Amino acid sequence: MPRHAIGFLLVLLAPVLLATTTPDPITGSWTGTVHAPQGTAALTLQFAQAEGGRFDVTVDFPLMHTYGFTFPAAAEFADGRYTFYPLAVQLALDGEQLHGTFGPGKLPLILHRGGNLTPRPAAPVYPAAPAPRWTHLLGAPSWASPTVADGIVYVGATDGRFHAVRATDGFGVWSWSGPHRIDGRAVVAGDAVYFVDGHVDLVCLDRSDGSLRWRHPLHDQKIAGNPAPENPTFNRRTATPLVVDDTVYCGSSDGGLYALNTVTGETRWHHAACAPIFSGLAQFDERTIAFGCMDGAVILLDRHTQKEFTRFQTGGGVVTTPVLAQGKIVAGSRDYMLYAFDRANGRTAWKYSYWFSWIESTPLLFDGVLYVGASDYRRVTALDPENGRQIWSTDVRGLAWGSPAVNPDTVFIGTVAQNLPGTVIHHIGGVIALDRRTGAVKWQFRSASPPENSFGGYAGSLAHAGDLVIGAGMDGILTAWPVN
Repeated sequence: MPRHAIGFLLVLLAPVLLATTTPDPITGSWTGTVHAPQGTAALTLQFAQAEGGRFDVTVDFPLMHTYGFTFPAAAEFADGRYTFYPLAVQLALDGEQLHGTFGPGKLPLILHRGGNLTPRPAAPVYPAAPAPRWTHLLGAPSWASPTVADGIVYVGATDGRFHAVRATDGFGVWSWSGPHRIDGRAVVAGDAVYFVDGHVDLVCLDRSDGSLRWRHPLHDQKIAGNPAPENPTFNRRTATPLVVDDTVYCGSSDGGLYALNTVTGETRWHHAACAPIFSGLAQFDERTIAFGCMDGAVILLDRHTQKEFTRFQTGGGVVTTPVLAQGKIVAGSRDYMLYAFDRANGRTAWKYSYWFSWIESTPLLFDGVLYVGASDYRRVTALDPENGRQIWSTDVRGLAWGSPAVNPDTVFIGTVAQNLPGTVIHHIGGVIALDRRTGAVKWQFRSASPPENSFGGYAGSLAHAGDLVIGAGMDGILTAWPVN
């Protein structure tokens, strides 16, 4: 080929060669801070070009227990912005800085070029838990929260059996066998016990012998447009009933709140909340009940008129039970935020960020302090309900989906380990006890590591029974530990 022709060909190919050899300006390492309502957190992102115009992103976020985890082909450039989808990060390049937002809450984020990954710290060693006072074999794994009433522990399991166990010594009083798994927390009222099973049926049993009084399906396929779903919440969050006088109220996966006769199970009324309800219900006063929905709403409803007082809106599904504390309605959301809404004026009083962690734990108010767990954030946090100020926050090493159990000296919570493909954060299943005033770890019980594609530990809340704290494990064992 003549020399001039080669030169002409190189001129034609120059844009192509440039496009394939010039790295995108975002490639490399960027370090900075995410700004949340309660403070800042350090974040490093490393971008590497991948096929199809996308980028591999390596994340270093020590506060979220993430050290050099790479998300393949997880970011792309479009409309002048870089979007990193797994953490809902959006960034714009401004010289040697990246400006943007982090997460569904759009927390401000500023990154500067450069920075290194953080070495993973050594895992702490905590004191071992005291020997259990007793154990009771349930015969199948349990994701449920035990309920204690009049010295009896009530809890369901995945084989459809529901158990009544004596709290003092673990003696089995009776068990009932149903056709569907039981993940929900039971409610005891009068001489009956109520719970929702895996088919979204509200079940009523006689407390004395476990005999079935009635069963009422809560999922109306005509309303929902499809059959009752199988685990639509990922971690088997299940609606918890509320009994007031002669009526039992309960949310449903069909998007409605049901009011039923406690004696017959007949429906008295149905309120269309327009989104599935997997939260528990709270009674704030004689007329008002509160609950969360999967569209992010927290609803206050007049139980006499079936009219909504108001809807507070979060940015993600709400499976926690709303808590009333100092005139504020507190609820966690799957948009990674813990919210406090002012009941009087409907405004957001404060927010507390869980970075990129769902909040599945219903806060517990004890002696004027809120105690709440977390999912991937792996923490129990003590907060002032007036302003959301953090009093202390402790890494509990596992997914803390349940509500803390609290006494004057100690905070107890169950944790879950997940062994699923693509898991970013390491978790330990078990039970952990914390000093109520400082958050320091008193002891930890570690469950066996779960098999592949499975979970282990304690998904539900723990329950107090006198000088015992009781948990239902995914190993199928109901265990009681001494609190001191």
